[in-house]
Amino acid sequence: MGEWLYALPSIIFGMTPAATLVLSKFILPAVLFLLVYALLLRLTGDATAPQKLNAIACGLFVVLGYDLVDFRTVFSYLSGADSPGTFLLWARPVNPILGGIFLFSFLISIFALAQGTRRRNGAVLGASVSFALMLGTYFFSWGTALSILGVLILLLLFRREYRIVGNLALTIPLGALFAAPYLVNAFRAAESPLYESAVLRSGLFYTHYPLLNKFLIATLVVFVALLLWDYFLKRKTLGSTTPQIQHTNKPENVGMLLEKNVHQAYPAKWHIFCFALLLGGLWAYSQQMLTGRTIWPYHFVQYTIPLGMVVAFSVLFNIIKSWNRYVWGTLIAVIALSSLSFGVYTQVSAHAFAKPLFAMRQSYRPLFDFLNRSEKDCVVFVNETNPELSELNTLIPAFTHCNRYATTELYSLIPEERGTDGYRALLRLRGISADGIDAYLAAHEREAAGYLYSNWKGLFGVKDFPDFNDAELQARLQKLPALYREFLKKDIGGELRKYRLDYILVSGPEDERRVAELLPLEKVFASEGLALYAFPSNRDRF
Repeated sequence: MGEWLYALPSIIFGMTPAATLVLSKFILPAVLFLLVYALLLRLTGDATAPQKLNAIACGLFVVLGYDLVDFRTVFSYLSGADSPGTFLLWARPVNPILGGIFLFSFLISIFALAQGTRRRNGAVLGASVSFALMLGTYFFSWGTALSILGVLILLLLFRREYRIVGNLALTIPLGALFAAPYLVNAFRAAESPLYESAVLRSGLFYTHYPLLNKFLIATLVVFVALLLWDYFLKRKTLGSTTPQIQHTNKPENVGMLLEKNVHQAYPAKWHIFCFALLLGGLWAYSQQMLTGRTIWPYHFVQYTIPLGMVVAFSVLFNIIKSWNRYVWGTLIAVIALSSLSFGVYTQVSAHAFAKPLFAMRQSYRPLFDFLNRSEKDCVVFVNETNPELSELNTLIPAFTHCNRYATTELYSLIPEERGTDGYRALLRLRGISADGIDAYLAAHEREAAGYLYSNWKGLFGVKDFPDFNDAELQARLQKLPALYREFLKKDIGGELRKYRLDYILVSGPEDERRVAELLPLEKVFASEGLALYAFPSNRDRF
């Protein structure tokens, strides 16, 4: 669904995808900033000037200073040992930016419900629509949202606020109803016999081991400590500042009045909501202890870090400012300026790093133009002998209407042997011999894992979750030398064309010579050191 939202400007206004992408890098982070700003204003009360400054600082921290919590990376930048090589997180297309926008829209709506807003219907509708959009867009946003909502409902049940709990719970079935077209398609896909292997290749882990997040735990500890400090500070000061207590003639009522004032302030709704943000974030990381499954939980950090920032700025205004406004002012000024400076520095450094790369990519245009003049859904086999060709293999389906013959991105509903077949063909194009296959695999085990993995534990060598492994990868690695030797005995042309194949792309005279020796091909395109070959029977396709 997220990709469709990017397609709408092209469909409605005729904008090019490139123009839409560039424009989105400015507009969507600005929308996220405004949503963070709006949520902070609600968590800190009325929209006075100090509250607006606090919310602005938080918005800058989330959008521009997200990476400042990674102290090692920041220190490496300050020391000159490293510099940013990629743009800011929220400049990435589709996600996590869309998921962040929908998540914060959802949080604003459910906090309004938690406060008992008079605009109940609008808040329920807003939360439900936001949840539905997350369901069809990004697992990590709706997984985070569902965890937060579940914790919030439990906390409010403990307070016996049943009407509010009912309103909050209503958002889930309504959201599922709005997302029904997507859910129906998802359930249909699950009926495929290839579904289980496909979801494992897309990041699913079967595990009951928890995963802890240090940033959230540290934020939770500081949050609880400051709440306790504020609570006891109020108990100490309310007795001397409450008029009812000062003028009472019955000393035995002093303690009762004091306790009443303190308990009226604790817990406030913002306390409960911040607890839900932190505990919900922690549960998103470790819900597999109960469910037995999770999907690449390391991506939850994209949203749990902003949630921790929201809690931190809520505490800064509601607690620190009431204690010492100068400390509060200094902190938000430092954070806001640091975030703004870091954001500009990151974007400028990343642009300087990326400019030569993007300039080099312009040389691919003649190739892409040629492929786009070819038959739709043509298939290109890229002989990935260097990083440039590996990158080019990922760009072909993005900038042309052609597909790839062999790739490590094996996420779709495909037969399990497809990765093995593609890798064997790639090794053959590289000229790996029967005697050299064992040594080659020993030296390129991670490369082989990219084509033979059955789950992401094997693909990325994940150390977490010891109760889950990729035994299938090990079995495939052991079998591959024998399978490859058998493959060498067969007619390579017939083996390659078990699947559709239109072109073979190579780079350099050595690769061209090797391909010419293996197959009766015709060179149909050459540019910038790249050569495209086709079988003679394919000549009528271009």
